Amino acid sequence: MSIEGGLRQSHYGLCLMPSWGLWRNGCEIEVSLRQQRLLAVLAVQGCCRRELVAGMLWPESPESSALDNLRVSIHRVTSGLPDLIRADRHALELSEWVRVDLHREWEKLEGSAVAGERKHPGTTPLLLGWYEDWVLNEQVRLLQARTAYWRRTAAQCLARHDYAGTVESAAQGLFLDVLDEAALEIMVVAQLALGQCVSALQAIIGFRSRARKELGIAGSPTLDRLETQVRRVANASYAGFSVGGPDRWSI
Repeated sequence: MSIEGGLRQSHYGLCLMPSWGLWRNGCEIEVSLRQQRLLAVLAVQGCCRRELVAGMLWPESPESSALDNLRVSIHRVTSGLPDLIRADRHALELSEWVRVDLHREWEKLEGSAVAGERKHPGTTPLLLGWYEDWVLNEQVRLLQARTAYWRRTAAQCLARHDYAGTVESAAQGLFLDVLDEAALEIMVVAQLALGQCVSALQAIIGFRSRARKELGIAGSPTLDRLETQVRRVANASYAGFSVGGPDRWSI
């Protein structure tokens, strides 16, 4: 079952990826934009002091006005959606009855997912179309964690000589962060082990092109070393008439 499908069957299911959605016992609930922001902050931040939540949601308002707005939002949520949040005079948090897709994603990233759930994290973006600072910060944090996960997975595959798994995992990381040089290096090593010299060279050339476009630089000593290694291996294989895969010839 997908994360979203599982959420819809729980008492409350809160989706933040790719967009906001709330379900109760399988039925979608419409909530005003102000209340959406409140619930999303609590899902992202966890238990928070009222002053922090008010400052995040109304950063340009005086603290007294922001706290007044927060009190109104809390009242509307608690009166219409019982057991959704827990609030006291000082702090707020989502109740234990709420299942959040972002929390499940972090469990996968941190290796604490419940047995039987999908093993690997996804690539679905967080809260598309939301541009508040706290959302952008969480988007960056999630992206960094996902790329680190796939880089780590690729390195683990390489260590046990699972070269196909290495290439697949590194490619996932590069899909998320096209300028992850460490993931590229891991992938190229595995491609060389598989005899895929042309694919390795194409990956390096593509990376150089992206680096030039995004950063204004064509590469680094690591890229130079990788390209030299790829060309040396390919030319040596050709000279020795090595019988490799169809990808293995002089370049």
